[in-house]
Amino acid sequence: MAKITSVELLKVPKHINVGDEISDITVLTSIRFHPMDLKLQMEYCLHVFVYDIHGDMDAPLIIPNWDESDVLPICMGRKDDFLGKVVTFFTAEQEELVIENPMALKLGKFNRELSYTSRKLEVFASITPAIGRASKYSEPFTSHLSY
Repeated sequence: MAKITSVELLKVPKHINVGDEISDITVLTSIRFHPMDLKLQMEYCLHVFVYDIHGDMDAPLIIPNWDESDVLPICMGRKDDFLGKVVTFFTAEQEELVIENPMALKLGKFNRELSYTSRKLEVFASITPAIGRASKYSEPFTSHLSY
């Protein structure tokens, strides 16, 4: 199975003007393939999630489902803000691959419930193979109790 060797956040603005609608960043994800991936020309789906971290990082719960994979935070205190996601499909054709994902995020927009003066951006990357585990939650439903 492939291995993510690094995730880098590039072109983050040093200063973000409040009210700016769009800030461009670039995420570089480096992936190393197992020889079996190369032999089978395994297909993968890369999910890149960007968060603004408040305090300790929320532990992620990964629900892999090919192109619908989700990351749910298990909040340990103040909830992190989800800022954006990008999905990229690729095939194992060489030993190492670097995927560049440009993203436009609304970094100058604030959550009105919180007041802070900086952004602490973190990127979480996850790859899901075409052959592997798949998971999905049902849609929520409500049932009434009778006494």
